[in-house]
Amino acid sequence: MLNFNRILMTVCATSSMVLAACGATTAADGDATDGTGSDATTGDTAADTAMGDMSMGTTYKSIVIWDKSADPSFINGKCGSSPGADIDAVGLYRAGKLIAVGKPGTASYVTSAASTCADTKNIPSTAEGPLNGHVYASNPDTGYISLNGGSLEIQFGACATGTKITDCDGAGALTEVMSGDEIDVWEVDTSYKAGSGTAADGNAYDGCVCYADEYEVDARPAVGVDTGSVALPKAGDGNSADKKWYAGSTTVKIP
Repeated sequence: MLNFNRILMTVCATSSMVLAACGATTAADGDATDGTGSDATTGDTAADTAMGDMSMGTTYKSIVIWDKSADPSFINGKCGSSPGADIDAVGLYRAGKLIAVGKPGTASYVTSAASTCADTKNIPSTAEGPLNGHVYASNPDTGYISLNGGSLEIQFGACATGTKITDCDGAGALTEVMSGDEIDVWEVDTSYKAGSGTAADGNAYDGCVCYADEYEVDARPAVGVDTGSVALPKAGDGNSADKKWYAGSTTVKIP
């Protein structure tokens, strides 16, 4: 869930072959503003404490986004062209300032054996760099990866150019995630439609369903190693019983 103070994480899931990226959250779940500071809802402190065993000073090399959609497009024969959660970009904020986005060349994607859907939007590099996902009525969608039940791991790169989530290139030095940081995950949802007031305002056509699929976010102390990773709790009131999962664009605060 996004607010006007912090930017969190966004994931868009689609359910139609033609309306590719129409798998995002509602306007209530996303209202980031200009993208210079985090504009999403920050995580529930109690939930963060309960979920995270990260001590002060702990650093993390990467984050992993796991598709956890309650009704993903790859279930019940709803493959479409963008199955599962659709990830556009991730932003790392420190003291309220955007310092890094997904670094080009660091994203990797692991498929799911549970899905039988073909996925035409499975290029991990589309989640790197700035927010640039677009959903079109007839032309192919661009700028996001559909997780299709799988997972995306990505590291952060400092902004060599740009200061906003829409123009930070992430081409600078690798940047570790630290306690107190905030991460915005941009999933293609209704905040991408015109009038949302978010950084993604107008990136989706008016008729987009933009359903918000669920996902889990983990912080990893070592790239490619799940041992020692921590599942970051969901901000706000939660979309699942354990409150670890997000739906649509959301902000997470690292304990």
